[in-house]
Amino acid sequence: MQAEPPVHRQALAALRDAVRGIVRTGPVDLGIYATDASMYQVLPLAVVEPADADDTLAAVNTCACHGLPMVPRGGGTSLTGQTVKRAVVIDQSRSCNRVLELNREARWVRVEPGLVRDERNAMLHPHGLHFAPDPATSNRASIGGMIANNAAGMRSLRYGMTIDHLLEVVVALSSGEVIRLGRAGDAEFAEPTPQGRLRREFRDVVEANRDEIARRFPKVGRRSGGYALDAFVGDLPWNLAKIIAGSEGTLGIILEATLRLEPLPTCSGLCLAHFSTIGECLRAVQPIVEQGASAVELLDGVILRQARTHPMTRETCRMIQGDPEGILIAEVQAEDPARVTATLDQINTALQERGLGYHVSMVAEPESVADIWLMRSSALGLLTTVCLLYT
Repeated sequence: MQAEPPVHRQALAALRDAVRGIVRTGPVDLGIYATDASMYQVLPLAVVEPADADDTLAAVNTCACHGLPMVPRGGGTSLTGQTVKRAVVIDQSRSCNRVLELNREARWVRVEPGLVRDERNAMLHPHGLHFAPDPATSNRASIGGMIANNAAGMRSLRYGMTIDHLLEVVVALSSGEVIRLGRAGDAEFAEPTPQGRLRREFRDVVEANRDEIARRFPKVGRRSGGYALDAFVGDLPWNLAKIIAGSEGTLGIILEATLRLEPLPTCSGLCLAHFSTIGECLRAVQPIVEQGASAVELLDGVILRQARTHPMTRETCRMIQGDPEGILIAEVQAEDPARVTATLDQINTALQERGLGYHVSMVAEPESVADIWLMRSSALGLLTTVCLLYT
């Protein structure tokens, strides 16, 4: 490992003095944090595990004072290297992971950024509520990370992306200043405060480019890359928290977030549509979506063949008929089982009328449904195994 220059050594010593949590600089720790779920490897300068939000702020202030770059990190589940940089990694998953407040009637929850999505939903389940975005890595993806990359998930057809459920965020800027971003109307933009000034400067940027933003931003249901400036082309009030969604830690480090919750679905069912070619599989997506599916997920032949040999998924593959080049998993959610069954039948009919697919099976048993979603959530790992075999 390369030696740090004196300026970095002095800054890291100051970081140890300022932080109550853990500051890691050993070669093994830095080696671990040099990787995430991507193909990239970059040794960080140090790893900070802050004890709480105040400790996170102490780390930010110290890094700002000494000119050290920072990168926040949660579960490290990103695939394009967002959490590996030559910087001080601030890992909020260890201690900054509490539920701070829950309002069941208004259906919102205030949490710290290190809280894992599935752990939070397990806490919400007794209340009949859940945080709807559900990426495949939901059992390890942190809330801060989901906001940072504007995560969506399998049910984005019904629930949209994280940006659609973000009510308010508290962030620390690189200067150490803490700001609260949420609903802002004329009164908030007129405030004679530093936050009011920031709001006005941001509004000026949007106003100067409003036509270009409206014309050129892609009109698609799922878009996680870049700042969501198109969320601000309408009239006030704006929800300024939305600028943090997709910002990948470049605008500030999240200290807490308030999230909108959804009622848990009452009933659901799946159909597995089998296809001989990927092209046929893709042509079937539109008629399935038109019937009101809450999720449509593709598993291609490479993943399916690997799933048939893997101990965790091979039993589930007994539900697969023949040797398809692609399967579409279509989910339907409704208030009663009869409506679920009727919609699944409509999907089957729509595919038959278009001559798409050679077999469609219905799945309603909760255990079988869970097995199928397990196979879907394992797809990345199965694909990675295939890649490793050929490298």
